[in-house]
Amino acid sequence: MLWLLLAITLSSAPPATAEGQRLSGRAATSEELRIRIENRPRGAIMVSRDKGASWHRIGQVVQAATTVNRHGYNASRWVPDSTVAATAVNAIHIKVTTDSTSGRGVIFSIVPADKKMGAATNLPAATMVTNLSGGRGIFGGLGPCVSSPVYQVLAKATLAPLAPDYQPAIGDILVIIRRRPAPCPRYIDFENKFGGLITVTYDDGERKVIGQVLRPVVGVGRFEGTVYAAPGRLRANHAAAIDISTSPLGLIGGFQIIPRQHANDPEVWYIRSNTQWMVVGPLDGREPSWEGIAPLFSSCLYPSYRSDDITGHHQDWFARVMSRCQVLVKTSGESWELLPRIAFDPEAAADSPRPAEGQLWRIKASTNPYVPLPSVAHTALQDVTHIRIVLPRQVFWPAQWEEDSQHE
Repeated sequence: MLWLLLAITLSSAPPATAEGQRLSGRAATSEELRIRIENRPRGAIMVSRDKGASWHRIGQVVQAATTVNRHGYNASRWVPDSTVAATAVNAIHIKVTTDSTSGRGVIFSIVPADKKMGAATNLPAATMVTNLSGGRGIFGGLGPCVSSPVYQVLAKATLAPLAPDYQPAIGDILVIIRRRPAPCPRYIDFENKFGGLITVTYDDGERKVIGQVLRPVVGVGRFEGTVYAAPGRLRANHAAAIDISTSPLGLIGGFQIIPRQHANDPEVWYIRSNTQWMVVGPLDGREPSWEGIAPLFSSCLYPSYRSDDITGHHQDWFARVMSRCQVLVKTSGESWELLPRIAFDPEAAADSPRPAEGQLWRIKASTNPYVPLPSVAHTALQDVTHIRIVLPRQVFWPAQWEEDSQHE
């Protein structure tokens, strides 16, 4: 009950004032934080909220990146050069440029110490490994947004965008700057039905219908990175996906929200025949699809959640909660509820019934993505009528700093 009251408070609190143009135009921005990473073994990972005047060390590099992956995942082509292509609890992907032959993004990755997944496994030398845990530090509330600019520190501390032929080298220093658009979305609502409206409520109180749901989400799928994200938390955001976890830490389960063009890409043919993806687009079908476009697929969303914010007896626990990204739902009536807790568990009892509200539903299923899911997985969210993504109200900046030394 405490969690639900806090979540509703965060999503309905009186808006702060803000000035600037809407995200449908050129939004004004202000710097929230910057990240500094030394690409060498034991290189420092630091963050600053005063534009680099002072820094806090939060971790270190274990293995440096020494090359780029010229065949990046498909959606990396939809972000600008020298920016963050994806932000997640289990990876940050950085785009250098676009390969002129394949049209794909040329990328390298920064990952936590845990098991590497997805795009970070394609070319190990193009991956910078840290000692941070998944979902913490730069993979949590101190991480970037999609399209956050990435710079290399040159002589005399000059910040320069990555050159088109950039290759990470040992000793390179990178700086990533996360900016906050003004006004910033306070929360984003989706009517989970065909033709359902997508509405943004901004920090200054204005509400605007920006698009429609082209296909609702009904099922829960095996999205591997959800193992590092708790139920109702943002697992990842890239230029063509919002990945949301329904499973507790350590288990797998979730769904995605994706734009129209990406849903029709032959490379992800399986999306069209499954129910674990909500497909969204503009109100007018003649308008361009939203790949790499704010507020859903650029500039606004990033994972922000720490499981011990209240249980860890932190003096700044309320500020920590205010800095979370939270997903709520409606299943009937007008009340917002916590996202259903659903996970796949090979050890679960066969045909396990759905438990009472608020309890974890363990669906017996293999974690192997090539093994078909049980039919119940394809309808697990059929009662959800609305989905709300609540953005952080303030930056996570703890009163007391603790370096994540779990993997020293």
